[in-house]
Amino acid sequence: MAKKGVQPLELMQLCELLHSKFDRLIEGTGSGDTAKERNFFSRALAAYYLVSEVGASIEDAVTASIDGGDDHGVDSVYVDATETIWLIQSKYIDRGVGEPALGDVNKFENGVRDLLRKQYGRFNQHLQAKIPLIDRALDSGVCQVKAVLVYTGSALSDDRRRMMGDLVSAFTSPARRNFLRFVNAGLESFHQYHLSETLAAPISLDIELEQFGFLTEPYPCYYGGLDADQIKAFKTLHGDHLFNANIRQFKGNTAVNIDIVSTLTNTPENFFYFNNGVTLLCDEIQQISAHDETNRLGKFRLQGVSVINGAQTVSCIADALGEDQKQSTAKVMATIISLENAPDRFGESVTQFRNNQNAVSDVDFAALDENQQQWAKTLANSGINYRYKGGLQDDETFNLEFAARALACSYSTDESLHLVALAKKDSKKLFSRTKTAENESTYKSIFPDTLEARVLWRVVQICQEVISVITREVKSAQGTDKEIISHSRWMVCYLVMCRKFDLKLEQEVALTLVQKNLVGIEAQNIVYRVITEFNKKAFDKSPKSVFENQNDLQTLKGPVMAALANT
Repeated sequence: MAKKGVQPLELMQLCELLHSKFDRLIEGTGSGDTAKERNFFSRALAAYYLVSEVGASIEDAVTASIDGGDDHGVDSVYVDATETIWLIQSKYIDRGVGEPALGDVNKFENGVRDLLRKQYGRFNQHLQAKIPLIDRALDSGVCQVKAVLVYTGSALSDDRRRMMGDLVSAFTSPARRNFLRFVNAGLESFHQYHLSETLAAPISLDIELEQFGFLTEPYPCYYGGLDADQIKAFKTLHGDHLFNANIRQFKGNTAVNIDIVSTLTNTPENFFYFNNGVTLLCDEIQQISAHDETNRLGKFRLQGVSVINGAQTVSCIADALGEDQKQSTAKVMATIISLENAPDRFGESVTQFRNNQNAVSDVDFAALDENQQQWAKTLANSGINYRYKGGLQDDETFNLEFAARALACSYSTDESLHLVALAKKDSKKLFSRTKTAENESTYKSIFPDTLEARVLWRVVQICQEVISVITREVKSAQGTDKEIISHSRWMVCYLVMCRKFDLKLEQEVALTLVQKNLVGIEAQNIVYRVITEFNKKAFDKSPKSVFENQNDLQTLKGPVMAALANT
């Protein structure tokens, strides 16, 4: 067998996993051992995706393969119980870096196009056997199609995303807004699938709670004061495995964490009152101390425990109360929730909603999106520092929260005005992963897998130019006009995008000076028209309320756009 290049550990581990799962079920084809091994991994990768992401059985995932001659770039076809058709192209990249060849992605695009147009005669016999299932789904009236590119690389260039974006647009209409979606899953996604299978052994803890209380229905929950020294001991013994169910780990010396350490060191008696506390999930909780009617002190044994909120608190305590520190008098508010008899995915919901109470949690959740990592890497090649993660600050060009607001304003449809209102009123909701009736979350509608890094950066630049104009105009305005301008920034961004929609799609990464001047002039004209039409409407509410309301934005958009059209 030919010698491989140096592989990332994640890929080596994934290859071992694929062998263990599919060795007796999938046979690689090709001339020579190397070709057969690569083909095995490509087929196994597609099957593993269907098992991990879609919930298919191993047997169904294996038989979904149509890989071979005349597959037209579509390696697997699977129809799930919801009449969703999963069309997968799988590429094994043995170095663990790079991306599928442009020609392969083009072949996949054409194959998906032919299949959805029912040009079945162009495909091999493996596809022919699936035609009844495919037709049933396509004719069901509720069918959705996922075109999935899976590979063991670390990047996906804008030209590939653009190609798949054009395909999605070709099958999108007002009546079928989310009929076809593109999904991208590289090595990092598969590493996360693998990690979910190989987490450390469940942790068991014995803890003591002071002045504790409890709930028994619908699921057991205890709460009370937990000594900081106990938390330090847990972290010392189990390390970051304590956070296996958490969405983030220690963030370092952020302002919040510095305050945590300061309180621990200087006023530990106040720590209970100043800190939000910690939340632990466990599979089972058992009180092992003698019954005490006063509930002054209780000892509990937790099985399968994880800290799902408060990772920063736990890590700061462990660091601040190092080996040389004396015992601390600090106490922490602890909530312990048992998953015994809880429904499926209840623990995931608790983790999500507990963390959503924190203003930075949305950044943490989005940081798990492999696309964010790839967009950041692509932009870094052009010297643009896109900070998509929370935690330690760096010299950023722009960050995730600004990107979300800018993208929310980048769609020219009336329906997207609710995103503009959210950008003004509550930008955290732009990161919602709750799927709508169209089976698309707000986050994915703003950050689709087809989004190109170049388009992302151009949208951000347009909004930065608009906000510069707004800032200058606010300084020179007075009275109600000043208030209108101040609160209109995201609506003005949206209106500029409506008027200059193609500007975000141009090929250059950076806006030219001419383009920046064009955006500035357009923004100034729009600000003037917004003020004029706002005053004509005589809204019976404050400017702030108007620009946070989708219906009011719709009321304002029509006359502003009409006035601009006449200039």
